[in-house]
Amino acid sequence: ISVGLVLHVEELARSGRRPEDILADFKAHPSIAPLVEGGELLEYTAHLVPEGGYDAMPEITTDGMLVAGDAAALCLAAGIWLEGVNFAIGSGAAAGEAAASAIARGDVTRSGLGGYRSRIEHNFVLADHKKLRRVPELILGRRGQHTYPQIANNAVQELFTVRNPTPKPGLGRIMWRELRRSKVKVRELAHDTWVMVRSFG
Repeated sequence: ISVGLVLHVEELARSGRRPEDILADFKAHPSIAPLVEGGELLEYTAHLVPEGGYDAMPEITTDGMLVAGDAAALCLAAGIWLEGVNFAIGSGAAAGEAAASAIARGDVTRSGLGGYRSRIEHNFVLADHKKLRRVPELILGRRGQHTYPQIANNAVQELFTVRNPTPKPGLGRIMWRELRRSKVKVRELAHDTWVMVRSFG
């Protein structure tokens, strides 16, 4: 059995705890403990996942070198998806093709290796990253991580709370009240909605 946890580095630092302690607590949870009982720890690893998306990509071509996969920040942490291996494979294959072509021409300068960028521009690697380039700032920001989930939680709780003899309010009214309570500005909500529709629509 492979057990993994996804933690935000900033939150982990603020907690003052070590990843292995959090993992030990997770394995000791009554729902998990029976599943791993008697198991032997064979490996413990940690890996940073680049979550910045397209706008966090470094230069991926320089003289004699191409950058692919996680090193090129080719990972989508866009809420619905958490992908990286497919982009590592896609960019790695494109890098290999570009390198072979550049070597055959005898030009491994930045310009000679430029075919790499062109290749990932025309396959799924950069197409997906460009389409979702605004999502990390929304999903990983304060509103995406805390405010909107809290609004949804409060709205659902209110929807299923019986307050007889008071009539049930409509969902729209509940949502509007929760939005006002959260202090999300209308322009922020409009911007976030536009990002979601443009990215996932």
